[in-house]
Amino acid sequence: MGMPSCQPGPAPAPLEDAHMWFRLSVLSLILGVGSPGVAAAQNEHFPNTKEWGRAAIQYRDGQLHLVAAYYYSQIEHDSRWMMIETAFTTEELSTIPRSAFHLLTPDDRRVELATQRDFNADHPRVRQLVQNANLSRHDVISYFNRRGRVEPFRFFTVPSGRTVQEDVQADQFRGASGDLFFQAPLGSWPAGIYTLVLEHEQMRAAVPIELR
Repeated sequence: MGMPSCQPGPAPAPLEDAHMWFRLSVLSLILGVGSPGVAAAQNEHFPNTKEWGRAAIQYRDGQLHLVAAYYYSQIEHDSRWMMIETAFTTEELSTIPRSAFHLLTPDDRRVELATQRDFNADHPRVRQLVQNANLSRHDVISYFNRRGRVEPFRFFTVPSGRTVQEDVQADQFRGASGDLFFQAPLGSWPAGIYTLVLEHEQMRAAVPIELR
């Protein structure tokens, strides 16, 4: 049997370089050895975003204002479910369908919002996740000026519970807030930088979700 080849492997794709650079940037921030270039790197790959804590991130441009928080799932992600608290407003009156939300994995695979059927089928596990996450919930509504006009949406509900919404309306005077649930394609969520995306018509927000 011949010796194994020592030829160099193929160069990483540009997208992989981007994810690698951003992971290194986040690590520099955690270790306290950041530089102005680190903030610039985040702004390049995730423009219009601002971190408001260990696991709270805001996106804001002229069309959309989105806040996401994931304090529990950032640390406890060795399961098939991830929960992200969200709230958002839009500049113009918009009807946002649940299909507008998706997640991108560190290797750029797209994960759609979980279905209500899958949510029901694994409800005992989801219920335990929600109970645990309630201890570290974040007040995502507090980032909006008109807090009293941010109404809850129900993309998910307990078995035999209230009717699930397929879409939600929002504008600059009325926001929406609720929990998003994603199911891991391979049974758990490896550590890394994921991307939560809200994309509808001409609007698109992308925020980093860092699982440690």
